[in-house]
Formats: sequence, C-alpha cells, structure tokens
Amino acid sequence: MQINNSSFIYGQQGLQRSQDKLDQASQKVADASTQTLNQPTATKDAGLYGSPIQDGLIEAKSSVLEAQANAKVIDSSDKTIGRLIDITV
Repeated sequence: MQINNSSFIYGQQGLQRSQDKLDQASQKVADASTQTLNQPTATKDAGLYGSPIQDGLIEAKSSVLEAQANAKVIDSSDKTIGRLIDITV
C-alpha cells in the first residue's frame, strides 16, 4: 500500500516561501535603515503601512506567523502518517 503525504510537501514548500519572504522583509528593513542613516533630513516615503522600516517589520512578523502555521501542517502530517503506518502494519 502506498501512502501519499502531499500535505507534508505543501508544508515544506510553505515553510520555504515563508523563509524567502522573511529574507526579503529583512533586506527591506536593512535598506530602509541605511537610507535613513545616509539621508536623515530627507522626507519619508510612505509605504503600504507607513515607513519602509515599518513595512519590513510587519512583513517579517507576517512571515514568522506563516512559518509557524506551516510547521503545524508538517507536524500534523507527520502525526497522521505515523498513525496510518501504525494502522496498516
């Protein structure tokens, strides 16, 4: 009997996407920080939520929450496969 565990794969892919988003958000914060240091009197560019630093921090927090949700998918999938193996063995 073949046991298909696609939810585990989706959880892994989601976790990777969350990591990529976190990397991008961290880069956004770093870029905005260096721009602020280089041009302290320049006017702020209003981003989606406010300043570019705030945007990056909100996106980073969102990425962390997504990663936690994907980790729960992986954990649930692992437990389900364990139960299926126990039942079929």
